[in-house]
Amino acid sequence: MPVTNLATLSEFDEFTKFKNLFVIHFFTPWAEQCAQINQLFNMLADTNEYKDVYFVTVEAEELADLSLKYGVTAVPTVVLMRDSVVLDRVDGVNPGILVEKIKQYISPKNSTSIETTKSEANLEDRLKQLINQAPCMLFMKGDRETPRCGFSRTIVAILDSLNADYQTFDILQDNTVREGLKKFSNWPTYPQLYVDGELLGGLDIVKEMNESGELELPKKSNVETKS
Repeated sequence: MPVTNLATLSEFDEFTKFKNLFVIHFFTPWAEQCAQINQLFNMLADTNEYKDVYFVTVEAEELADLSLKYGVTAVPTVVLMRDSVVLDRVDGVNPGILVEKIKQYISPKNSTSIETTKSEANLEDRLKQLINQAPCMLFMKGDRETPRCGFSRTIVAILDSLNADYQTFDILQDNTVREGLKKFSNWPTYPQLYVDGELLGGLDIVKEMNESGELELPKKSNVETKS
């Protein structure tokens, strides 16, 4: 079946609730790397082996809330889903790995078995991936533009005052990450700030380090694509 572009959240929610395997490419039209993935999608979609797979494209910047929900901070990112459940993901241009994963999850029976036996390992891998998406990662309620609690608003103000180069993840958009990260890092509250993949702490620690002059964070730079 042809590749489908989903332009609204309602289209995405309606389209991806079925039990077919969905392979979703979060892209931007200006990134050459994304064009490679789109070409691969078109080729696979015309192959009989993948006739029951839905290949879907989503413009990451146009549906920013959806990108945040699925932890998409750079393009291209491909997410594999079935019945509204994320099975796996591939970041960057990795056609061979992507095809292998599609084949792995193409059978509902196989994917259910894998999801059951490896769900905790997959979550840990995803958390590690999110934590290392940027040298400085802030897990918070809301995002840097619209913090949704006073603690998150305060820590964002501190980071901005230091001209810090950081990315955010909205835990309100993904309860699996919200609960999983508490156990993974043994830290029960939010916000949580990670530097170079390691937990620095919550608001109290960040405030204390900032006031003492010990808070050293990476400065802003612009890195928007990956290969």
